[in-house]
Amino acid sequence: MANPFELLKAKVSATNDVLKRKKVGVTIYIKKDAFALRASLPSKDGQSNQNIQQWVSIGLKADQKNIKEAVRLSEKLGEEKRAGLFKWSDWEKKNEEPVELIKESRKVGDIIKRFEKDFWSAEDKDKNNNQNMAGWKQIEGYLLKMEKHKILNYENIVELANKAPAGSKKKADTAKHFLRLAKFAEIPNLKKLQEWSTATQKAYKDDAKKRSRKRLKDEEYLYHVRLLREDPVWGWALAAQFVFGTRTSEIWSIKPFEESGKIMAEVLTVPKSEEPSEWRITPALKQEWARTLDILNIYKEFSIDKTEDYDSAFLKSLNRRYTKWLAKKTNQSFQAYDLRHAYGYRTANMNINTASASKFMGHSEAVHTAAYQKGYDKQDVLQTLNLLDQQ
Repeated sequence: MANPFELLKAKVSATNDVLKRKKVGVTIYIKKDAFALRASLPSKDGQSNQNIQQWVSIGLKADQKNIKEAVRLSEKLGEEKRAGLFKWSDWEKKNEEPVELIKESRKVGDIIKRFEKDFWSAEDKDKNNNQNMAGWKQIEGYLLKMEKHKILNYENIVELANKAPAGSKKKADTAKHFLRLAKFAEIPNLKKLQEWSTATQKAYKDDAKKRSRKRLKDEEYLYHVRLLREDPVWGWALAAQFVFGTRTSEIWSIKPFEESGKIMAEVLTVPKSEEPSEWRITPALKQEWARTLDILNIYKEFSIDKTEDYDSAFLKSLNRRYTKWLAKKTNQSFQAYDLRHAYGYRTANMNINTASASKFMGHSEAVHTAAYQKGYDKQDVLQTLNLLDQQ
């Protein structure tokens, strides 16, 4: 005979599928032997304008006879959200039906399973979306570092994070992702954990500022790129990023060509946290460098020939291999993304107008001005004057 609770869970899951297809924006959960709703809602204290995933108690015992009413309340909540009429005071009423509470497992493995289900129930999450899946895999990678049988609490989280070096990105990310899991599970000492997590992430950011590298001159970048150009795997990618100033994920889409004696490239624009959709034309600002580096002789470890070829999860792994190789070969003198910044400053040094320069780089004029014109220093002024003397 089928387990009644398993049948109830299956019924709720099927109901949530219907709600998701209807884009209600609310999910029904069985929480402590009662039905509860979860949706992206304003903060209860009104101090934040940003909506976050929150629980809404609806006073219904988790029973098949109450599913219809839970659906009605879900749709009501969804309508209030869309109309901007949602008020916590209308929903924070005493339960109309007494509920016998049962404890949910506090083991890390069990909480991660519930958290994963909640993650994918959000309106903007889709398992078929490569960026969504890559985001989940990154979160999961940190959460699975804690043994599944352990209890999720402040002490165990801090103990795990402290295994990473102080001030490191690994420790900061562990603190960030476990705080998110702890908020979902509503663990004891949550305020204490939040204070520790915030301090840990701040320590990493402060330390990163101290470690900030001095920007190299174009000639110094060129020296390193020339030395590494003959590498059979990554040499062309490095040269192409230097010549065309692309984001690291865009390297694999670069299609250089020559027209009217000028070398330029077609590049797939990959905005941050967005799916790429547009291609742009980017010139080699220094034509002699493009020729010296034999940029038209293409070899790529992976090639994006059309927009549909873009796979964020795969490229994340590929980019990591490329950047690790570069760090090892240059003794961490610079990072791959520094080559993009070098191109940005090059546009300013060559007096290329902001409208054109921002199009070359695939971002807005505001971003270009903030990144490359506000950071313009004495070194850039001297380089601009030298270039003007050559004209």
